[in-house]
Amino acid sequence: MRCLFSFLFLFFFTTSQAQKTKQFLFIKAGKLYDSEKNVFLVNQDLIIEGDRIVAVGSGLKKPKKARLIDLRNSTVTPGLIDAHTHLLINQKITKDGLEVASKVPADERMKQALGFAKSNLLAGVTTVRDVGNSGQFLDVRLKEELRHEENPGPHMVVSGPILSPPGGQFGRLFPADSFLINQEYRVIKGAEDARAAVLEHIRRGVDVIKVCMNTDNRVLAPDEIKAIVETAHQQKIPVTAHATYDESARDAVLAGVDGIEHGYSLSDSTLSIMAKRGTYLVPTDVSREQGKLRVAAVGMKGKEGEDYLNGALKGFHDRLNRAVKKGVPIVSGSDYYNDIPGIERGKGSVDVLLSYAEAGIPVPTVLQFATLNAARALGLSGQTGTLKKGMKADLAVFKGDLEKDFPTALFAIEMVIKDGKVYP
Repeated sequence: MRCLFSFLFLFFFTTSQAQKTKQFLFIKAGKLYDSEKNVFLVNQDLIIEGDRIVAVGSGLKKPKKARLIDLRNSTVTPGLIDAHTHLLINQKITKDGLEVASKVPADERMKQALGFAKSNLLAGVTTVRDVGNSGQFLDVRLKEELRHEENPGPHMVVSGPILSPPGGQFGRLFPADSFLINQEYRVIKGAEDARAAVLEHIRRGVDVIKVCMNTDNRVLAPDEIKAIVETAHQQKIPVTAHATYDESARDAVLAGVDGIEHGYSLSDSTLSIMAKRGTYLVPTDVSREQGKLRVAAVGMKGKEGEDYLNGALKGFHDRLNRAVKKGVPIVSGSDYYNDIPGIERGKGSVDVLLSYAEAGIPVPTVLQFATLNAARALGLSGQTGTLKKGMKADLAVFKGDLEKDFPTALFAIEMVIKDGKVYP
């Protein structure tokens, strides 16, 4: 009887506590971005119960218990998704930046990462995919830490150490820095080793396999990338590939990877293959303003810096527009892991959307890259990326009219809602 009483007390106590903390929200939005229709709608209402959206439309009736949130002077979108982050590294733009950043002890990297995660959330990013440079599975550990309510941050999809050719992502390292390779990467030595690496990653709890197709002078062999893709897909795990050169990107696409990261020099023929196969591209580009800061950080000044930046941006924009024209699915990813004065982590993450707009992509389509498309690429389309009944209550709220004043409103976050909880 004593055990029964204790059980009943615990049951009713926890039930009553859940009811007390359960959010009932009634939101009136001046503008709302519909990612499925790729349009902005006006004067829309949302009803959120707990961590789910229960209704979206115009003229909805406010439930009696719901808290009214008046956002009629704001724009509401699905929570943004950054599909290429490195929350566990903080690197200065110097020749030895990664070496220095990787020497930070694991516990300190975790502490930094919790701060970066919060910064991303408060910038409107409710989901991230972290793709390496996170030590030995520190990203899996961070994902678990962010499940606790006292650690605000985005939902995480994680890759574990990057699978790479010998040398990691480096052409050459000083002997004293060779620790980086085994700490930050999983070097692949043949097809059988590739299969073993994938299975070990899955056992450790990863959600996606990230491969480095090329360094400055090495590439994964065709049989290695084929073994990686086949093994991962057999286990229902996707594969995405760091590929900066066209040839290595094409090899990855033909081997069946799900996505290409960066793809700075993709040819039209490779883009055509990607479009045909449905292989997505994550263009990790930068805006002109962030580009200026990066160029200055490496010491380029005057005409030299301006010419370099103009050339880089022209290449980014050309590749992105050719990919869109070919019908390649585009997924937003910032690759922002830098320690640059004036750009905190959340702003650096969201900046990539401005770069897409500067390339001439219409604002609704830019947002689609960071919502619907990204959710599909991450395997989360049944949970996030759209605002409709049954989806997770993950929303970003921007002051003013995001459609008409994108460069300003994008960085003017009024509120973020994740799992039905309002931040800040």
